[in-house]
Amino acid sequence: MNKKLLLFAWLTVWSGMLWAQSSSLLQGKITSSEDGTPLPGALITLDTDRHIAIADEEGNFALEAPAGDYRLKVTYLGMKPYEMEISMPYDKDLLISLESDQRSLQEVTVMSTGYQDLPAERVTGSFVSLDQKLVSRRVSTNLIDRLEDVTPGLIFNRGPSVGNNQLSIRGRSTLFANTEPLIIVDNFPYDGPLESINPNDVESISVLKVAAAASIWGARAGNGVIVINTRSGRKSTAPRVSLNSNVNLVQSPDLFYVPQMNMGDFVDIERQLFESNFYRGSELNPNRAALSPAVETLISLRDGMITAAEANSRLEGFKNADLRTDLQNYFYRPRVNQQHSLSVAGGGESSTYQFAIGFDKNLQSVVGNDDDRWTIQAKNSWDLIENRLSWNVGAYLSKAQSKTRTQVPQNSPYASLADEAGNPLPIFTNLSRRYVESVEGEAGLLDWFNIPLNEIGMLDYTNERLDGRFQTGLNLKVIEGLTADISYQYWTNRNRNRERNPAQSYFVRNLVNRYTQVDENGGLQRAIPNGDILDFSESYAYSHTLRGMLRYQKNWKGIHRLSILAGTEVRDLKSESNATRYYGYNDALGTSAVVDYLTRFPAYFNPASQQTIDPGTSHSGLTDRFISYYSNAGYTYRNKLDLTLSIRKDQSNFFGVNANQRGVPLWSTGLGWTLSEELFMSFLAGAYVKWKASYGYSGNLDKSLSGRMTASYFNQPSSRFLPNIPGAQINNPPNPDLRWERVGIWNTGFDFESASGKYSGSLEIYRKRGTDLIGEYEVDPASGFFSITGNYAETRTDGLDLILGANWLNGSLGWKTDLFYSKVKDQVTRIDVTQTAGGLLNSFYQATPIPVEGNPLFSVYSYDWGGLNPDTGDPIGVLDGEPSENYLSIVSTATPESLIFHGSARPTDFGAIRNTFTWRGLSLSVNVSYRFGYYYRRRSVDYFSLLRGQIGHGDYENRWQQPGDEIQTQVPSLPPNANVLRNLFYTNSAILVERGDHIRLQDIRLAYNFTRAESPWLPFESMELYGYANNLGIIWKASKDKLDPDFQTSAPLRSMALGLRINF
Repeated sequence: MNKKLLLFAWLTVWSGMLWAQSSSLLQGKITSSEDGTPLPGALITLDTDRHIAIADEEGNFALEAPAGDYRLKVTYLGMKPYEMEISMPYDKDLLISLESDQRSLQEVTVMSTGYQDLPAERVTGSFVSLDQKLVSRRVSTNLIDRLEDVTPGLIFNRGPSVGNNQLSIRGRSTLFANTEPLIIVDNFPYDGPLESINPNDVESISVLKVAAAASIWGARAGNGVIVINTRSGRKSTAPRVSLNSNVNLVQSPDLFYVPQMNMGDFVDIERQLFESNFYRGSELNPNRAALSPAVETLISLRDGMITAAEANSRLEGFKNADLRTDLQNYFYRPRVNQQHSLSVAGGGESSTYQFAIGFDKNLQSVVGNDDDRWTIQAKNSWDLIENRLSWNVGAYLSKAQSKTRTQVPQNSPYASLADEAGNPLPIFTNLSRRYVESVEGEAGLLDWFNIPLNEIGMLDYTNERLDGRFQTGLNLKVIEGLTADISYQYWTNRNRNRERNPAQSYFVRNLVNRYTQVDENGGLQRAIPNGDILDFSESYAYSHTLRGMLRYQKNWKGIHRLSILAGTEVRDLKSESNATRYYGYNDALGTSAVVDYLTRFPAYFNPASQQTIDPGTSHSGLTDRFISYYSNAGYTYRNKLDLTLSIRKDQSNFFGVNANQRGVPLWSTGLGWTLSEELFMSFLAGAYVKWKASYGYSGNLDKSLSGRMTASYFNQPSSRFLPNIPGAQINNPPNPDLRWERVGIWNTGFDFESASGKYSGSLEIYRKRGTDLIGEYEVDPASGFFSITGNYAETRTDGLDLILGANWLNGSLGWKTDLFYSKVKDQVTRIDVTQTAGGLLNSFYQATPIPVEGNPLFSVYSYDWGGLNPDTGDPIGVLDGEPSENYLSIVSTATPESLIFHGSARPTDFGAIRNTFTWRGLSLSVNVSYRFGYYYRRRSVDYFSLLRGQIGHGDYENRWQQPGDEIQTQVPSLPPNANVLRNLFYTNSAILVERGDHIRLQDIRLAYNFTRAESPWLPFESMELYGYANNLGIIWKASKDKLDPDFQTSAPLRSMALGLRINF
């Protein structure tokens, strides 16, 4: 077998040499006429299909042909074709500039996988590519935000159950493992924070949605892959300087967005509770629990400290006060974000260069808080040996800093932070007003009053983040068609937190007083010295990635074209974090005091309550090692049939021994057929139609797990009987079979464009199957464990992506429409865990799913609703098919089957439609987004919390109060006591479930572009003035709820930006 392979290779090389002896070489470069950027993937042909070449990443091409006369043709989607007569041999290098074809909507034609760039027409998988123009459309310092509502299949999930799992591509592919897509930056995996990437440095973004596009990334690609390419210089290009600067104004948070009950009603509730002795336990609490101003007033009245008239006057004042007003006036402001960047790029005949610097400055919505970021990027490449050996180097550094000087206080909803004259007032959050006033002025104690207005700007908290990447690589042309690449990346990230609470801050004064001790002589001794308290934490991470790869490309006269790459990658990532606290810290000298962390000190206000001093220390670390082998191949027949195949095997220290030894590879295969190239489709008359299908597997993993036994070690300083005794807890037993989650993806669809270029689009349908999903399941207790975490569940996701585009007008007045629609329907197909009704009801507020076989991963459940009792206003449920007010039985006998299943808690249908209008240099872009097919549970009055002294929802005003009200309201009456079961039933009943469907005016962008071509007197090549408005409001929603379906706890903030972009 080896001899046959060697013979085949020898014959291939020998035939190439014979061909070269009888042919001459034609070389050149394909660029855009607009800005001179190369057009990788451009197709160059001589006499149709007899001799073919494809431009590389730099736009360069080379092809061989015998002597003779030919017709050369260059095509590139989104550009007008170029044709010329040429005679071979041709001894000059061609420089061909293609003009933009305004008829074509397929302007983005190259997909980047992170390993290679592929022309769109050769891709068999599913991807979306965003060019620099679309990436720059939205004004935001966060790169990922710019993908929202312009990327089919990608959605930003919102709501109480989202947590940090905000972004998903074609639904969620896991239950409890990592949910984030893999981020690739300049061909390497990126483990740093995405806010470290400056959007102005980005050239293009490719979103890989199926295994045929993403499986080459193996066990980390199950959630999709986002490939980010930053800007680079171009060969033979004069220096090009670009400047971008903008200011974005974001409205102040609306604290009155969520309806809240009237303060007069709330004070009346507190008075009612006081008269029923509800607060008596808190009064007698030895920990001196803080009580609201109204309750303190009523206590003073009861104890004869104030008169009834004075008490009533105070209570009336509370009814007219609102803490939110003071917070809005003193603590919040509009947010102001500034973003500035400057770059220069160019290149000589054998080298390229690019340098960019960026600066962002943001004033946060809380007074005194701000953050900034500096970014620097430098990239160079050189041809060390012409057309044989090249070397590239790149470096990126981001330094960000966040400063917090003010924390927003929390207190009674009607507390006042200042009197009518503006003098600061105290609030009482930890200890009662009566107690604090009783020890005021006591020798040895610090001032125990908490005055929030005096604390504004006092906190000294700084978070510093440093993120850096260094990349280098060599590319060697071994023989014609065969190249070898070796590349390396070093990445590092440091995160430093320094929080200094000054000695005069309430935080320090309260802590010092709490641990103040009474000695034998009645004197006071401080266990915590008076001085600043400094909390310091630092985490760092770094990784090394080394990759070696071979690429082979061969073109047989345009009939057969073969492209193969194969390589291996080794990756090592380590991270570590540490934290500590310093008491009695002197910021000027950098000194601190020694503190006793072992003794259990009694609290000054309650000697029976004993506790050690918090040392504030922690330590953790992680080691992540991967070794991977991969290969990808693509074959094209006569530019109309494409076959692709990829395979990858990953081994990692996270997997179990058996999984690493077996090492089932992750793979994909795809087929594409350009139907419009077939003779039997000649009726299409110049239109473009391609069918494609693919199937394959990618993977996912949970870095919190390991195939080996893991345990956490700790001390128990708070233990009453064995203080500071070390202990350990086993997190997970050894699992040699632990393996990566597998996501199988089947995808098929059509790409199309009309002959005139007026209409274009694509339609894809897909199915994803998640197997070996990681989660916790029960095991035989005889093993020593009740449950372990391992591979045990399966899911299925069906969906489609539709993209439509139209150029309605192409004259001096232009009108272009881009629409996309995505449908995602997921469900759990196998789960070995039995859920409870209570767990399913609470799942709406949890960031991780409570999976039920046959239902979506995130679902909304409720108790059946029977209305209100016309005589009492009590809520009516359903028990055994009959109306019932037996809340104990309704709640205790409820099963998952007896609950109402409403549907998915996340949108199943979503998309956007963007209209762009142009007239001369003026452009207007309007983006409307929509989300359908999901439910949410709106908030309402919580009587259990209300009758325990907590402010209630604004629905309280609409409650049932007398017979007949049940016709106009579905809000139950106020119960005589805090009935937890009655409240539990109502707050989880079907009456509070709403459809989340809505249409939103997402953003508007208005710009005017000045160019030197139109105004030769301009000192620059082009200048764009632009304005951008975001979060403009809901146009329509299915629910009658006053709140935004996606923003139930805080309002979406509108923003307005103005910017300037200049190219020299």
